[in-house]
Amino acid sequence: DLLRLQGETTKPVRVEEGRSGSPALKRLFALEPSRPLPPPPGLRSELRTYQKLGLDWLRFLFENGLSGLLCDDMGLGKTHQAMALLLALHEQMGVQEPFLVVCPTSVISHWKDKLARFAPGLECHLYHGPGRSLEGAFAPGSVLVTSYGILRNDVERLKLQSFAVLVLDEVQHLKNRDTVAYQAAAELPAAMRLGLTGTPIENDLTEVKALFDLVLPGLLGGDGAFKKRYVDADPRSRPAALGGLRRLLSPFVLRRLKTSVLDELPDKIEDVRSCRLSEEQVTLYREAIGAKAGPLVEKLRQRDQAIPFIHVFALLSLLKKICNHPALALGRLEEYPAMASGKWELFQEVLEESLESEQKVVVFTQFLGMIAIMEKHLRGLGVGFATLTGSTVDRGRVVERFNEDPGCRVFLGSLKAGGTGIDLVAGSV
Repeated sequence: DLLRLQGETTKPVRVEEGRSGSPALKRLFALEPSRPLPPPPGLRSELRTYQKLGLDWLRFLFENGLSGLLCDDMGLGKTHQAMALLLALHEQMGVQEPFLVVCPTSVISHWKDKLARFAPGLECHLYHGPGRSLEGAFAPGSVLVTSYGILRNDVERLKLQSFAVLVLDEVQHLKNRDTVAYQAAAELPAAMRLGLTGTPIENDLTEVKALFDLVLPGLLGGDGAFKKRYVDADPRSRPAALGGLRRLLSPFVLRRLKTSVLDELPDKIEDVRSCRLSEEQVTLYREAIGAKAGPLVEKLRQRDQAIPFIHVFALLSLLKKICNHPALALGRLEEYPAMASGKWELFQEVLEESLESEQKVVVFTQFLGMIAIMEKHLRGLGVGFATLTGSTVDRGRVVERFNEDPGCRVFLGSLKAGGTGIDLVAGSV
């Protein structure tokens, strides 16, 4: 049943030489069936079918003393499944030990808001900031939420407490075993370690090894044997070796893509609009190509020369700025009304259509200059908006204002600051 959750056929995991001593594998061959339980009654959100399967899988791991990685695609509700697990352990299975969530600083408010809204039966205790305290943080049903930065500094205090579940959100931040944060996380005592990530973990075998050494120590054996068996495998035997590795890890990894659960997700309507560059943009684009592309191409043709990646990316960034708005490319943001941009004109058109139809609009851009231009434009229209960038202090309040305030019609976010850990449930465009 466990392997069926992975979308694979059910067949036993073969223990290869050198691995039979792994505590995780020994437990895997002595599994107890998971008791079928409905979602916890205290959960204030309706789990979709695939999320219920995820909860069953998580509960299965906990009941058998195992740990794992929940790697569902971004937007499929990893936080909700993790919250459901914590609530189920406390409400339905009588677990009294506290829970610990460690996440990037930018996601702390996300966990606080979601626990308060959807799992009020769990007492959320934030351990962050200069006045942080652990007083009252370890009561039954409590969830201690902290950041990787605080973990690095306060691991000696945190490791004195045993936790029922340690949730490592955005666990890809710990893929380097040489970092202080990784070593601190490895010291935390927990009956179950659950890593959450929407990033594929199979791209680098060394990183896969590091993550599993963190959540399931001993499963993959020593570094030398792992490197010899998989990383440095003979090209002829490598496909079979990697196939064996996937089968070995599949009981402990659950990853669903949006494409595999589309029938459970609301329909997404895509409206692709096209636009032309203005004459001003065409001139700037041609000037940039003429002045900088030629020398770069010449260097790329010289095979004995190092590839000038920095200059290549700088040119691509400049071209994207030109396509957005000439004022952005020239660094003259205050003059944007006097410059023509096909993309900006289309943006204004879509924005007007959306606001007139009572929609709330979400806009992401990688350029802070474009956010500044949009802010000035929205102020001129008298439209309320919320902005999230890397300099935003209280992310949670910004997101809450957009979601809850009817007068806040537009959300402006930088891709770097707002790419993870926020739910813009009010947005429809």
